[in-house]
Amino acid sequence: MTKLIGNVALKQANTLLYCDSALFYERENRVEAFSNVKLIHQDTVTITGNYLNYDGNNKMAYVNEKVKLNDRTMLLETDKLEFDLTKQIGYYHNGGKITSGQSILKSENGNYFTQSNEFYFQKNVRVENPEYNVICDTLMYQTRKKIAYFFGPTTISSKSERIQCSNGWYNTLSDQSQFSQKTTLISEGKILHADSLFYDRKKQFGSAFRKVSLFDSAQQITLYGNYGQVNGRLKKAYVTQQAIAIKIQASKDTIFLWADTLFLFQERPKQPACVLAYKQVNVFKQNLQTIADSAAYLNADSSMWLYGKPLVWSGKTQMNADTIALIFKASKLDSALFLGNAFFANQEKTVHFNQLKGKNCYAKFDSSNIQLLNVNGNAQSIYYAKEDSVNYIGVNLINSGEMTYYFEKGELKRVVSFYNPEGKIYPLDALKPQELKLKGFKWSIQKRPQKPVFQP
Repeated sequence: MTKLIGNVALKQANTLLYCDSALFYERENRVEAFSNVKLIHQDTVTITGNYLNYDGNNKMAYVNEKVKLNDRTMLLETDKLEFDLTKQIGYYHNGGKITSGQSILKSENGNYFTQSNEFYFQKNVRVENPEYNVICDTLMYQTRKKIAYFFGPTTISSKSERIQCSNGWYNTLSDQSQFSQKTTLISEGKILHADSLFYDRKKQFGSAFRKVSLFDSAQQITLYGNYGQVNGRLKKAYVTQQAIAIKIQASKDTIFLWADTLFLFQERPKQPACVLAYKQVNVFKQNLQTIADSAAYLNADSSMWLYGKPLVWSGKTQMNADTIALIFKASKLDSALFLGNAFFANQEKTVHFNQLKGKNCYAKFDSSNIQLLNVNGNAQSIYYAKEDSVNYIGVNLINSGEMTYYFEKGELKRVVSFYNPEGKIYPLDALKPQELKLKGFKWSIQKRPQKPVFQP
C-alpha cells in the first residue's frame, strides 16, 4: 500500500483522479481517495465527492458524501454513487437530484447511462419545473432531447391543469406529450377521460382516443365518444364516433342526446356553454323524444334548437316543423316553438289521428306532458270528437286563422278555433281514408327513440 498526500493526481487510460490524499493498493489495483475528490472520465463526465473507492480492474468507482456528477447536460447530486466506467453507467439508491435546465428531478433510486444520456428513476419520482410538476413511480429521462417517459401512475400538474395517466411521454422543450392507460385531463372546470391523449400544453390543444368522456362541471354536461379534441384557448371541444351528450337535470330527469358529432364551446370565458350536434341527432328524455339532422343546446337560456326535418314526441303526440325550439325551466320542459310548416298528430286509434297544422305554433308543457298547442296562421285540423271516453260523435274538419288544442295527461280533450273558423263534423265512416289525412301527414313512430343508447 502506498500513501499519497497533497494534490494527488492519478491516471488510468482516459480517466483522471484528483484528491487531497489517497491510499493506493498495488496488488488489488485499487485506490481510496479522500477529500476534494474529482474523477474525470473521457473529458465528458466529472464526478466529485469527499470519498472514493476505485477498483482499477473492474473500473468501478464508489463515491460517497456530497457526490456530484456533471456531464455538461445535467448535474446529479446524491450521497452515494456507483459508476461503471466501462459501461459508463451510474447508480444511486439513497436518493438523488438531477438539475437539467429549469427542471429538477428527484427520486430514491436512479440509473444514468452516459453514452445515451438517459436516466431511469424509480420510487417517489418528482419533476419540479417553474411551469409544471410531475409525480410518478418510474420515469425515464433523455437529458439531451429533454423528453421524459412515464411508467406507472403519473400526475402532471400546472397552475391551470392536471393530467393523470399510467403511461406516456412528455417533451419538456416543445411541451407536447402523449399519455395512455386511463388518462385524465382536468382544466378550468372540465374533466377529460380517455384511453390515450395527445396534448400540446403551449397551445392547450389535445386529441383524445377511445372511451372519451368530457365533463363540464359548470354546465353539468358530459360528452362521450371514441374520439375527441379539446382547445383550451378557444374554449371549444368536440367528440365523435358514437358521440353522446348527457345533461343531468336537477329533477334527476336526465337528457340524453346522441349524434355523429358533438361540439361544446363557450363564446367568452365564464359564459354558459353551448352544445352543437350534427347528423342523426336523437334526444331521449322521460316523456319527450326527438330526432333531427342537427341541434343546438344553449345553456344560457336552457333552450334546445332542432333543425333539418325535426320530429318531437310527447305521449301519443308527434310534432314537427321546419325548426323547433324546446324551452326548459327549472330543469323541466316548459314550452316549445314550432317555426314553419308546423304539424301535429295525436293518435286516437290505430288508424285515426287528430291532426293540426299551420304556419307556426306555440306549445306549453307540464313536466314534459303536453298541455296545449296553439297554431297561428292558416290553421287546419282533423279532430275526433268524443261523446265520452269510449264513444265518438264523429270527425271534425276545421279551417281557421288560429286554433288551440288542449290536453289532459297526454290525451286531447278540447279544440278552440279563432278568426272565422269553418268546420263540419262527419260520421267516422263518411269519409275516405285519404280524406282523414291533412296534406303533409306522416306518422313516423318507427323513428321514435325508445331508450337511451348509453347509460353512464
